[in-house]
Amino acid sequence: MRPLVRAGLLAALMFAGSLAALAMRPRDFIADHLNRQRLAALVPERFGAWEVDRSLLPVPPSPDVQRILDATYDETLARTYRDAQGRRVMLSMAYGRNQHKGMNTHRPEICYPAQGFRLTSDTTPAGLSFQGQRFTVQRLVAATEGRTEPITYWLTVGDRVTAFGYPQRWATIQYGLRGQVPDGVLVRVSSIDGDAVSAYLLHERFVADLLAALDAAQRE
Repeated sequence: MRPLVRAGLLAALMFAGSLAALAMRPRDFIADHLNRQRLAALVPERFGAWEVDRSLLPVPPSPDVQRILDATYDETLARTYRDAQGRRVMLSMAYGRNQHKGMNTHRPEICYPAQGFRLTSDTTPAGLSFQGQRFTVQRLVAATEGRTEPITYWLTVGDRVTAFGYPQRWATIQYGLRGQVPDGVLVRVSSIDGDAVSAYLLHERFVADLLAALDAAQRE
């Protein structure tokens, strides 16, 4: 086969492959079929023994990180709650219509060091239970001068609770094989506490109380 003909065939095959990949790209956004509430309306300001405390806010992002967040997420929510004993828990949520579009930006391992924190523990998986169901969360500790912040967080891809990295990619692929683009939510719960064990127990109670305040559809 002449080199010119061979080059032409290769170019044609590459072009056909590009067209096939474009045709197979998922285009059905799950979010477009949902009757989704805004986060501020979904998450109550008062539930159980908790109510919003406006005197303390979660760590705000720097201006450059905020620009990335605005381009990545469709909606974010940041609140601090206080219980009757004065214990505070910070809640941060970030929702994306397309979970694949830079969801790692708000990952605590990235956003906390960007705000001047150092990570003083490895990220470790843990389990939370609610009404007999158990789901996996991630835990780590970030610290800066005069402030130690244990963190619990998890990620949803579509209707699945998952983790960053391979589990996130695999869940996305499974949706993609059905032609679907999943949405996603990153939920972060944290508190200022030098005792991580005590903080994580408080996080568990906070999450259980929050889920109990929602109906089944809202929890999904």
